[in-house]
Amino acid sequence: MSYDKKVVCIAANIIPFLRKREPEPKPEPDEGTKECESELEVCRRRESIYRKIIERYRELIEAGESKSIPELRSLVRPQSSSVVELKEKLTREFKPYDYERVFLTVAQKAYEFVKDEIKTEHVNIEFWLSPKDILELKAADEMDKAILLCSLLIALGNKGAKVVVEMKGGLKHAFVMFSFGNRYYLFDPVHDINLAGSKEILEAQISTEKDEENKIVYEFNDTEYNEW
Repeated sequence: MSYDKKVVCIAANIIPFLRKREPEPKPEPDEGTKECESELEVCRRRESIYRKIIERYRELIEAGESKSIPELRSLVRPQSSSVVELKEKLTREFKPYDYERVFLTVAQKAYEFVKDEIKTEHVNIEFWLSPKDILELKAADEMDKAILLCSLLIALGNKGAKVVVEMKGGLKHAFVMFSFGNRYYLFDPVHDINLAGSKEILEAQISTEKDEENKIVYEFNDTEYNEW
């Protein structure tokens, strides 16, 4: 083969790789995709409308939701039908339910349910959710999650379970403490903290210094309220 023919042959093989590829046409969205996009647009539009309504009436909403600290006891509802139904679900494999024998096992399941199944959502408005609301939405803020977990533990037979709240600089941190046998337990389903030990060890986790930005610690359940 002559030199010229070799060059032509090589060029013919290389040139296709040097050419820019024509862009492939994007497939037309099918009817299902169009329908999903349409539903998403409707949801976004409604969200914007609801946000406007909430912002406009925020003061009225918060006034209606306002509770004094001792009134928080009314939010712990171990007798709520939603809490009782969830309790039955958690104890289904332990029939008959024996508090002394299986409480800690079921309490751990309750903690994991609130931690994993209820997503943590913070909204910029004071609004309390009932146990029914939380279980329907599968979402709640830190305080509501602690209140739900406390309600569950009381429904399971631990009458001394309490929501403990630290307030520092206007910010709240809520978790649950209870005792069983000779040990104390701290469950924080938002920050994935599950501790057990003596009362002194667990209370050492909570700073009660009043001069630290006017920090306040209080605890409550459906029958008690105490401030530290």
